[in-house]
Amino acid sequence: MLPASFTPDFLSQLELLRLRSRRAFLGSRQGGHPSPKRGHGIEFSDYRKYEQGDNPRHIDWGVYARTDRLYVKRFQEEQDLHVLIILDTSASMATPAHEHKWEKARDLALALAYVALMEQDSVMLSALGSFHSPAFYGGRAIHTLGKLLCQIQPGKSKDLGQEMRRAASRIRFPGIAIVISDFLMPFAVIEEAFLTLRAKNLDISAVQILGPDDINPLPETASALAVDSETGEVMELALDETQRSEYGVLLVEHNQRLKNFLADGRIAYSLALSSKSLPEIIHESIAETGLIE
Repeated sequence: MLPASFTPDFLSQLELLRLRSRRAFLGSRQGGHPSPKRGHGIEFSDYRKYEQGDNPRHIDWGVYARTDRLYVKRFQEEQDLHVLIILDTSASMATPAHEHKWEKARDLALALAYVALMEQDSVMLSALGSFHSPAFYGGRAIHTLGKLLCQIQPGKSKDLGQEMRRAASRIRFPGIAIVISDFLMPFAVIEEAFLTLRAKNLDISAVQILGPDDINPLPETASALAVDSETGEVMELALDETQRSEYGVLLVEHNQRLKNFLADGRIAYSLALSSKSLPEIIHESIAETGLIE
């Protein structure tokens, strides 16, 4: 079962993309990404002098004809890439419901999984607090992942640090990790979560999804009773110009601290707005980080 946005045309567009790692990783089987290993792949790497015992089939006879010296071709092996997609399922991801922030984050996770699966990569998906999937291979697995994701209802506050440790503990091979969240949580929680992933020697990307209400809450309301979607705490708010200005400053400071922390850890960052279409998010927000090509 796939979301309605996953039309045949959209799936065809995704099949033209591929995930890009900033480093080469050892895979577990043949795939479509350069490996650190030298072998007998299809992508030419360089030459080296012939040594006794080398397979004569790898001698470049054209070079021999020009130089009267024996050289063998070296090739870059291509292996699969291990991809871990981590999706925040806390209650703030579904608040307010009419902005469809959760649906956009869910569909983005599914789209990136499909891109990886079509490249014969190994894909694991961790919906924090809901499930940690086994490794999936092949394009057909997108239907199983879609069914799992469409059953999720974002819930109350979870121990993000513990859930991230559970997700990271299942990683057997280094590869790519993609974290999708609004990151509207105490900064200490964010630090703990990413330090856990960094310890696994992963190439990490963070996608922050925000809705219009996250940026400018209740634009036509002067006062309101606010319920914390994570803790259930209720408080009265006076949404005058001063309060809105202070909120805007705090949000900018929080996001700037997030970006600085990620940059220091060499973690790619992109901001995606739920008001944009999924193709716009992929081809603009995600593409500018270099995660896809």
